[in-house]
Amino acid sequence: MQRFVFLFLAASVVLLATVVPVEAAFLGKRETNSQRFARGLPPLPPVRRSPTESAMRRQVSPPPVSSTTGRLEVRQADGGAVLGYVANDPSRGPVGLNLNTDLNPAYTDLDVTFSGSDLLSQDPAFETPYYIGGLGKNALSPQNTNTIKFINVHAGPYAAIWSLDTTSGALNATWTNPDGTEVKPTLIYDAGSNVLSFTANPLALYNLQLQIPVTISLVKDTSP
Repeated sequence: MQRFVFLFLAASVVLLATVVPVEAAFLGKRETNSQRFARGLPPLPPVRRSPTESAMRRQVSPPPVSSTTGRLEVRQADGGAVLGYVANDPSRGPVGLNLNTDLNPAYTDLDVTFSGSDLLSQDPAFETPYYIGGLGKNALSPQNTNTIKFINVHAGPYAAIWSLDTTSGALNATWTNPDGTEVKPTLIYDAGSNVLSFTANPLALYNLQLQIPVTISLVKDTSP
């Protein structure tokens, strides 16, 4: 009986010594689940990667955002005559043109930086906010004479309205109405009150109030 037990144990040791190297060989090659199923083994456990490795796989470098700095030049839409530059006005903000003269050195031209879809004032003489955009809740439409103020605003939907033609420097706005509809408004200038505004019906406002349709461009400072 003892001899039988001894032979049984010896045979088990020999069998185990044969199976373990085979199993190790398969593990070293990282066998597939189909291979394991064929051998009557359970599927492999999922591979667990470190948090750092997973984060590196997900990380994608954002595209670089270019920026351009200059003054805001306002021209008459009909004919292209230069009317002036948006003012860095300490009392009213950037709502109109720089009407500074030698006798009235009240304010200077406003420098801004365009980046993404924003215009950010540089060295503003007026109080915060410092982004340039539109402000108002009126819906703009060719069927009405509503206007939106051209003014300094906080970062957000009222500021992120601009697109820049990098060749000509022309700035164009896209305005989102309260109902979600988008319009491409025209900038108009009221010379009597020295105020800029947006509208979707410039012809009607010109006929009614002599507000002049204008264009606005970002002009790089070329002074030494």
